[in-house]
Amino acid sequence: MTSSPNNPSSGSADVAVRAGIDPTTPAQGVWTLRPERITPETELAAAGRLVSVAEGDREVAARRLLAAAPRHGIDFSMAWGTFDLPRENRGVIRCRQVCLTVAGSGRTAMIFLSGPLPGGDPGGPAAGLQERVACLTASVGSMRAVVCENGSRRVDIFQALPDPSEDWSVRACREAGFVQVGLLRYMRVVVPAARVPIPDPRDRWPAGIEVVSVASIPRTRRDGVLLEALEATYERTLDCPELCGMRRTSDILESHLQTGVHDPGIWWVVFDGGCPRGTMLLSRCPEQKSIELVYLGLSPDLRGRGIARRLMGLAFRAVSSSRFRAMTCAVDERNVPAVALYESCGFEGVSQRVALVLPA
Repeated sequence: MTSSPNNPSSGSADVAVRAGIDPTTPAQGVWTLRPERITPETELAAAGRLVSVAEGDREVAARRLLAAAPRHGIDFSMAWGTFDLPRENRGVIRCRQVCLTVAGSGRTAMIFLSGPLPGGDPGGPAAGLQERVACLTASVGSMRAVVCENGSRRVDIFQALPDPSEDWSVRACREAGFVQVGLLRYMRVVVPAARVPIPDPRDRWPAGIEVVSVASIPRTRRDGVLLEALEATYERTLDCPELCGMRRTSDILESHLQTGVHDPGIWWVVFDGGCPRGTMLLSRCPEQKSIELVYLGLSPDLRGRGIARRLMGLAFRAVSSSRFRAMTCAVDERNVPAVALYESCGFEGVSQRVALVLPA
């Protein structure tokens, strides 16, 4: 285009429409480009908009991302982007905005959006917002159309986890229909610095309470026991309560199983009177050289009795007997009792993320 997207010249609308560009209402003064599905010819330019590196290193990082994509289940044909007209860039493909949707375990999909360039969004902030929303809507729509062999949908829920400072991402997600279900605090502790005693295996739990490793539960019973335990912990939960009912518990369990390297020996179920009423799930994350506390939850009747703190002792023992020395977790900022527990055990906050979801 020969005119600025924020100040289109007279007579350029027809050219824009033929080029795949929709002029918006004059009051907005913004041109919105129609998103296109990413192809092998445009994926390098699209990948370059998703990597966070210095401008001179962008192409190298983009090629690295594309090379690693198959190993991580990333399919760039599920990405949609907007592009400048090639004639303006002497035939060079330049991606303005892009949204990549990556299907994960448990019928979930993660959203990745391009951020502002060092000089700002092409066409200005308003154009950037409209184009991100358009790309996001198109990418979500294409993923919704994907079905499994049994005819069920591949994805039931879309999620985005932008940093609170990334207002451009939060706004685009909300404009596209996403709702915020929590502000997550990511926490980390180095086990030698942990402020919780590692329990003696001979210590007794409160009367009626039994804590067993999932590895000791017969394989044919594991899923049923874990599902019952998880569902008991969701009652009156303070951890992203808006998510309750959005996903099947079996899908949530599948997501937990696929986090890091699964080891049933470091998954535990809390029984009360023989009934599953709580669980603590850990997973090894070799790439991060840490163990993740994937989930810790108790039914309402078991809360406030010191059981969670003793479970944390089991977690620290698992870490201390591994080759890793760090443990990580994520918790909803509104879950004050959980935040207090982790802080009392030596965890410190390292980052925050805005949890946004969109049911399929």
